[in-house]
Amino acid sequence: MLFLLQIVEMQKHYRWCFFLLLMEMTAITEASAPDPAGQEAAGIVAGLQIGVGGKLVLNEKTGRLEVRDGLGSLIDEMAAGTAGKVVDVSGQEYRLSFGKDDMGRCSVLVRAGPGMQKPITLDVFGRRVVLSTEASLLATLGSNEEVFYEPSICGEVYMISDGGGIKEAVKLKAR
Repeated sequence: MLFLLQIVEMQKHYRWCFFLLLMEMTAITEASAPDPAGQEAAGIVAGLQIGVGGKLVLNEKTGRLEVRDGLGSLIDEMAAGTAGKVVDVSGQEYRLSFGKDDMGRCSVLVRAGPGMQKPITLDVFGRRVVLSTEASLLATLGSNEEVFYEPSICGEVYMISDGGGIKEAVKLKAR
C-alpha cells in the first residue's frame, strides 16, 4: 500500500513539473514571437513598403469623414454618428466609427476589419499609422489643428514620423 501511495505522489510531482515546463515554454514562445505590426512599420520606415493604404480626412465644409485611397480618390464618406462601418481600401479593410465627443470635437475610432489577418496601414488626420489586427486607435481633432491619438490597451499601434527627412516608427502606449 505504501508503494502505491509513493507512486501516486510521484505522478502528482511529475504532472506539476510538466505543467511548469509547459508554462515556461509558452512564455518563451510569446516573448520571441515576432510583432507583425512592428515589422510592417519597420518596412515603411526602411522604404520597403510604398503607399499608405487609406487616408482619413475631415471635410471642413460638410463635416463628414472622408475615406480616400493612396492616390486621393474618394472611396467613402460618413456623417457623425456612424458606428462600426467597414470600408475596403486597396485590399485593406477598416472598421470605422465617427462622431463628436461631449465637447463637440470630431473623433474617429479605427480598427482592422473582420477579414484582416495582417496589420493595417493608413493615414489618420495627416499622420501615418500601423495597427495590429487586435488594436484600435482613437484620433480626436482638437482646437488649432491639434490631433490627439489614443491607442487601445491591447495590440500594437505605431506612428510613422518623418521629421527632418528622417523616418522612424514610434510605438504608442496606452495611458
